[in-house]
Amino acid sequence: HLASSRSIFPARVLENPEPERVAIEEITEDYLGMYGVVPIHGRALTREDTPPEAPAVALLNHAYWQSRYAGSPDVVGRIVRLDGIPTTIVGILPPTFGRDTPIWQPMRLEPAREARRSSSAEVTGRLRPGLSIVDAAREISADARTQDSTITSVSLRSMLESTRTDYRKTVNVLAGAVGLILLIACVNVAGLLLARGSTRHSELAIRASLGAGRPRLLRQLLTESLVLSLAGGLAGALLAWLSLEVIVANIPMTLPADTTATISWPVLATSAALTLLMGTVVGLLPALRLSRVQVSDALARGNRRHGSPLSRRGGQLLIAAEVALAVVLLAGAGLMLRSFARIMAVDLGFNPEVVLSLETAPLDPAAQAHYYPALLEKIRTLPGVEAAGATDYPPLISGWSETRARVGPEDWTQVGSVMILPGYFEALGNPVKQGRTLTDADLTRSVPVVLVSEAAARRLFHGSPAVGRRLEMIRPGNFVEIIGVVGDLRQFGPVGGAPAQTVYQPFKPRDDKLGQANGLTVIIRTRDTAPGLVDALRDVAASISSRAIVERVRSGQDWVSGRVTTPRRRTVLLSLLGALGLVLTLVGVLGMTAYAVARRTREIGVRMAFGARPGQVVARMVRDSAIPVVIGVAVGLGGALAATRVIKTFLFETTPTDPLTLAVVAMTLAIAGTLAAWIPARRAARVDPVTALRAE
Repeated sequence: HLASSRSIFPARVLENPEPERVAIEEITEDYLGMYGVVPIHGRALTREDTPPEAPAVALLNHAYWQSRYAGSPDVVGRIVRLDGIPTTIVGILPPTFGRDTPIWQPMRLEPAREARRSSSAEVTGRLRPGLSIVDAAREISADARTQDSTITSVSLRSMLESTRTDYRKTVNVLAGAVGLILLIACVNVAGLLLARGSTRHSELAIRASLGAGRPRLLRQLLTESLVLSLAGGLAGALLAWLSLEVIVANIPMTLPADTTATISWPVLATSAALTLLMGTVVGLLPALRLSRVQVSDALARGNRRHGSPLSRRGGQLLIAAEVALAVVLLAGAGLMLRSFARIMAVDLGFNPEVVLSLETAPLDPAAQAHYYPALLEKIRTLPGVEAAGATDYPPLISGWSETRARVGPEDWTQVGSVMILPGYFEALGNPVKQGRTLTDADLTRSVPVVLVSEAAARRLFHGSPAVGRRLEMIRPGNFVEIIGVVGDLRQFGPVGGAPAQTVYQPFKPRDDKLGQANGLTVIIRTRDTAPGLVDALRDVAASISSRAIVERVRSGQDWVSGRVTTPRRRTVLLSLLGALGLVLTLVGVLGMTAYAVARRTREIGVRMAFGARPGQVVARMVRDSAIPVVIGVAVGLGGALAATRVIKTFLFETTPTDPLTLAVVAMTLAIAGTLAAWIPARRAARVDPVTALRAE
C-alpha cells in the first residue's frame, strides 16, 4: 500500500471572509486510509477528485475548523476561494491528525500545480505482512526500472527507525543527564541512611537483645528505606505533573505533529518500579552493615557520640562519589552554555536588536509594482523609523531561491538569489563594501543590475574587483551588471554554515495568478522602541490597499530565536539538570559533613580545652572534608573527558575537552564543597569546650 504527499510553497490565499495565507498539503486519495484516518464530518478524498478537470475540493484540519469556523458542521459543502479558485470543503479531519496543516487537497498533475514551487513529493507505504523493507525496496526498484530505465535503485526507510535515528542522540544525552541526577539523589539517600544508622546502634542492640534476629532487623531497615523512596517518588510524580508543560516546551526536538505529551500509566509504572528498585539498592548496604549489631559492645558504648569507621569511611566515599557525578553533569551543562554563548556572539551581518519585519502581500499580483514602493514611502515617515526596505527572502526568517551564475566560460556556480527593493541594506544596516546600493532608478533600467555578497564576489571573481563586471545568470546569454558588493549575511542563522554566496536582484512582480501569495517582507530599522509602532505598521499596510494580507510584525530578536530554538532548549534543559545536580550535591555534602562534625563534638571540646584556637579547629575539619571533595573532582574530570564526547555534535565552536569550561566546573565544585564543609565546622568551633565535654 503506497501513498504520496507534498507541501505546497508558497502558501495559498484563502478568501472567506477575510483573506489569509494558509499552508496546503496535497495528498493522494489513499493517503488517509493508509493511516486509518476517517473524517469526523463529510468524506475523505477519492480518485474522482484527482483529475485536473475535477472540481477543486479540500479537507480542513480540526484546529483550523474550530478557529476559523467555530466548529460548525455546516461548513461541509461550503465553497471558499483558494487563490481565486472556487473550492468545496468536503470534510473535517479528526483532532489527532494533521494539526500543523490547515488545508489538505488532492494531488493533481496539472500545469498550474507544476508551475507552483513545492517540495518534492514524499512517498509513504505500509508493508504487507511478512514483507521486509529490503524485499520491498527490491520489488519497488524493479517496478520503477520498468517505468524509467534511468532509475537504478530505490531505498526505503522505516518511519519509526528514522525518527529514532533523528532523536536517539538527544534522548540518550538527556537520559544520561537524568541518570546522573538519579545517582546523585541515591548517594544522598545512602548518606542520610548511613548517618542516621550510626546513631541507632543502641536501639538496634536493644531490639536484638529482645530477640529480634538479623533478618528482622534487615526487614525493618529496608522498609524504612522503601518508605522514604515511595514518599520521594510520589512527590516527584506530583512535581512532574505540575511542570509537564514547561518541560515539554523545552524539549530539544520536534514532537510528531499528532503527539500529545502526557504522563501515561506505563511511565508512572516504570517510575514506580525504578523508585522501589533504587530504594532497595540504596538501603541495602547500610541495612546489611547495621543489622550486624554487636549487642554487648553497642550497649557498653551507650549513646556516646563518636564516628564509627563505617560513618567516616563510608561518608567520605559518598561525598567523593557525589562530587564526581556532579562534575560530569556540570561539565556537560557548562559546555552547552559556552557553545550557546558562542552561537549568540556570531556576527550575523546586521544588528537584530533594531530591526522589525512586516509580512504583507496584495491579493492582486498586478498591484505589487506600486503597492510596495508606496508602502515603503509611508513607513519611512513613521516616528522612530530610520530606514525601510523589502525582500522576498529576509535573513534568518527564510532561506533563498537557488540559481546559477558564471563569469565568462567558467563552469556554472550555484548561488542564492534574493529579490530586494531599495532601502533593504540600509534597513538591515548591512554596509556596501564596494560600488553603490540599489536605487529606484535601477528598477526600470534596460540593463538588469545586481549586487553580490562578499562571499559570492570571492567565489566568482577570485579576489578581482566585481563592480562593473558582467555576470551571466540562469541561462546562457542572460547578462546582468554588478553595481555593488555588500557585506555577508548569515541567511540561515548563526549555525547555518558559512555566510551565504548571494546575488541580490531588484524585485520584479509576478504576473501570474499563483504569484498572489508570494509577497514580500518589509524590513524596518528603528531608532527607538516607539510606542504603537507595530499597530502603526499594520494600519499603514492596510491603508495602501484594502485587498492586501497583513500578517505578522516580528522583531529581529524573534528571527534569531527561531533559528536557535533547538540549541537553546538543549542548553536550558542541561543547565537546569546541572543546577539541580549541583544543589543536590551541596545538600548531600553539607548534610554528611554536618553529621560528621556533630559526631566529633567531644574531639572538638578536647582540642579547644587544650588550647586549640577556633580557626585551627575549623581548618582541621575543612581539610578532612576537603579531601573527598578533591578526590571527587579529579575522578569527575576524568569521567567528564569521556562522557562529554557524546554531545560533541551539539557543540558550536567548542570542543568536548574545552579546558576553560572544565577548569571553571572543577573550581566551582571545589569551592562549593569546601564551603559546605566550612559552614558546620565554623558552627561547631563556636561551641564552649566545657559545654561540649559535658554533653558527652
